[in-house]
Amino acid sequence: MTPPANRVFRFVNWRLRSDQDDDAPPVRLKFRCLTLTGDDTECGAESEALTDAQEAQRWTFQHLREYPDHTSYAEVIERPWVMWREGPA
Repeated sequence: MTPPANRVFRFVNWRLRSDQDDDAPPVRLKFRCLTLTGDDTECGAESEALTDAQEAQRWTFQHLREYPDHTSYAEVIERPWVMWREGPA
């Protein structure tokens, strides 16, 4: 198959950057329990994703009250990113 004769290719440089525009989604975070259970699997319980860091951290204390030996956590951050066209390559 022969491509159309009038095909034009335009090459551009792209840059990935954190989206800090006014309409960008907010940064959200949650915590996940990393404590290993009796069968050597990760607990895996996690908080909901929130925009308030202190509110998300409160979940770890609540989880610890329910499970006193669960003392290891991971913070999971959801930060919006956007591809930005910088111009011709």
